[in-house]
Amino acid sequence: MSRLLRVFYSVMVASLAVWIVPQAAAQTKSPPAVIRVIDIPIANFTPLLVARDKGYFSEENLQVTWSPVAQGAVAIEAVFGGSAEVGASAVFETMVARGNGLDLMFLAPGVRIRSQPPDNSALLVRSDDSIRAPADLAGKKISAGLINSVNYVHMLEWLQKKDVDRGKIEFLEVPFPQMADALFQKRVDAVWNVEPFVTFMTKSGKARVLAYPYQETIPGMEIANYFAKESWIKANPDVARRFRRAIDRATQFMATTSKEERDEWVSKFTGMKLDVVKEVTLPQFSTEFNIPSFQANLDIAVRHKMVKPFDVNVMFFKP
Repeated sequence: MSRLLRVFYSVMVASLAVWIVPQAAAQTKSPPAVIRVIDIPIANFTPLLVARDKGYFSEENLQVTWSPVAQGAVAIEAVFGGSAEVGASAVFETMVARGNGLDLMFLAPGVRIRSQPPDNSALLVRSDDSIRAPADLAGKKISAGLINSVNYVHMLEWLQKKDVDRGKIEFLEVPFPQMADALFQKRVDAVWNVEPFVTFMTKSGKARVLAYPYQETIPGMEIANYFAKESWIKANPDVARRFRRAIDRATQFMATTSKEERDEWVSKFTGMKLDVVKEVTLPQFSTEFNIPSFQANLDIAVRHKMVKPFDVNVMFFKP
């Protein structure tokens, strides 16, 4: 074979390789992994929308959808029951569920309580009420949401720190959206509410903030994140890693972007009007687990006999 022919064949083979390899890769690319998320439709989980609309999920070959629920317990039931791969909820309930035998793990960090006032949840009283200090709550009716919820348990901790006898307080279960009416109609004397209701109540002039209990029980604690069954993570480690990468990118975006852009994303995710979002206090978005705060929360749960002690470190997914 002449030298000229050898060169010609070499060029042809190289050209075919350049064309065939991408075509083969395109033909063998696996379909996107489907991840169903059950979330609470609050600002904490706006990174889900960011990751979808900015293409982070697509870049990780993931097809992620989410369905909203009203309570974290529903998210836990859905994930454990297999109707969703990932849950997005408060860490306290997930940790208590793990301690009571459910094989749940924390998949990705979410948001933290602000270390300094204001916080995105607050204990409120009527503006014209005589309650001015924690001691004034003795003999009163309070709602901190559901009994044994994270707010309720931290309310007990806060009262103990303030030397207020829990036995002298009557707790009533009132949903967050209904707390304003319950307070203003004097069915309760104080409520521990969350945003955007805190802003609505204070802007009305009928309520004022008495305290930010979380900032006094565990300042800067991680309050909400993403979780999954440990068995699912072990069976799908690559999918779990890809979800974690995409959510971390979106969470980092929320933590570092301008307030104006962050507010727009929160408005789009929650359905709140942008003018309202601009007024509310948002939590701190974080891509790092605040592990000491998990241990502190577990200690609280143990003190209130909600769970027996266990090694909380086994709950953290390490990509």
